[in-house]
Amino acid sequence: MPERKTIQEYLAAVEEQIRWKRARPVVALELKRHLEDQRDAFAEEGSAPEEAERLAVEEMGDPVSVGTELDRIHRPRPQWGLLLLTVALAVTGALLRVLLERAGVFSHIYAADPVRTAAALLLGTACLLGAYFLDYTWLVRHAGVVYVGTLLLTGAGLLLTPRYSGGRNYYAGYLVLLFPVVYAAWLYICRGKGWKGILLAALGGVLLAALTVVVPTTAGLLTLLLAGFALMVCAAGMDWFGVGRKKTVKATLGVTAALAIFSIWRGGLSLAERLTQLLHPELDASGAGYLSMSVKTSLGLSHLLGSADRETVSPYALGVLDWPQDFLLSEMVYKLGWLPFLALAAAIAALLVWLFRRCLRQRNQAGRLIALAVVMTLTIQAVFSLFMNMGYIIVANVCMPLLGGNLHTVIDMALIGLALSVFRGSSIVRESCPESTAPSMGEGRWPHWLAAPFRNI
Repeated sequence: MPERKTIQEYLAAVEEQIRWKRARPVVALELKRHLEDQRDAFAEEGSAPEEAERLAVEEMGDPVSVGTELDRIHRPRPQWGLLLLTVALAVTGALLRVLLERAGVFSHIYAADPVRTAAALLLGTACLLGAYFLDYTWLVRHAGVVYVGTLLLTGAGLLLTPRYSGGRNYYAGYLVLLFPVVYAAWLYICRGKGWKGILLAALGGVLLAALTVVVPTTAGLLTLLLAGFALMVCAAGMDWFGVGRKKTVKATLGVTAALAIFSIWRGGLSLAERLTQLLHPELDASGAGYLSMSVKTSLGLSHLLGSADRETVSPYALGVLDWPQDFLLSEMVYKLGWLPFLALAAAIAALLVWLFRRCLRQRNQAGRLIALAVVMTLTIQAVFSLFMNMGYIIVANVCMPLLGGNLHTVIDMALIGLALSVFRGSSIVRESCPESTAPSMGEGRWPHWLAAPFRNI
């Protein structure tokens, strides 16, 4: 075996043993710091520079043995449980859209096409796996390109794609679901810039919010607002901007309050009118409470198991039965009963809780923000959809994650795959970026993942 006399030669030999490319720069950085500390210690004892470096390398041990042990520790952590649960829920949603909307007394004019639904399921699975194997750090390393590209792509969608009868742009409305993740990447650019960084963070959020208004999508605007607030609070907890945690939280509250006021004003309804629609839809003079009454009536006719009695069908129930996708859960209760609905809702809740717990365990700061953006997007989406399907319509045009329309499911699966990409790399617990605050080996506190191989050397 050739003798390794320099630190660079030693690091190169160690890296050759590590098969996971994402782990190589992280491990090499820690090893380099430790070797340099040891070299400096030998130099202080009187050794010549070249001799000090040689002694430091020799003390570390055989690079092949060290690299092999590090390769054993630093392997991607498969997320098979979350992957399988995601695919299972997506398949369930596809079956419900195809079969449930064609079953029973009434059939939908816009019933899901089996071929398109199957194609969307395959595309969604491909996006799930593609995002899962993607190196999510690409998003933060090219955050500026990702942000500007999203603005341009959404602008193109607004110009080139059709609008619904209600005025909402078709494809741009789906792109809005990606905005929280894009904003998380944008915050990475703003770190360490003090008040200038906070200003840039606020400006980035305002531009994205403005696009959701142009689409327009109230659900997208509220999702971006709530998710953006959570991301800023998370960044404040890590003191990303360098102005102090409390000051960052106060600035975040101010910007969020301003955007919330703008959202209510832009919605064209006063807070009192919205509360009336939500709590007392029968008193809504504009007639917008009809859907709420339809949902509540259909749920009231439903059984614990099995479809509602045909002879008890109310005219109010017809309203929700003519709405595909958005009210799929309400129709599920009406035609299958409460027990299947509760089982499916529990499965979705389990997925979200599982994702959230894994998100909280992330020590990689950029990965934590990306995963949090995904979890917040899906959770807010689920909450709005659940309320809507119970007859309390906070916002319209929102689907339950993995159960809604074809393109909606594809985007949901891609987002989940991105979060799983973060979890997959959780064996690397320190940042590969310069702003990492994880202790170096030279500080006398070796990270456990790096210290373990050297205990017997």
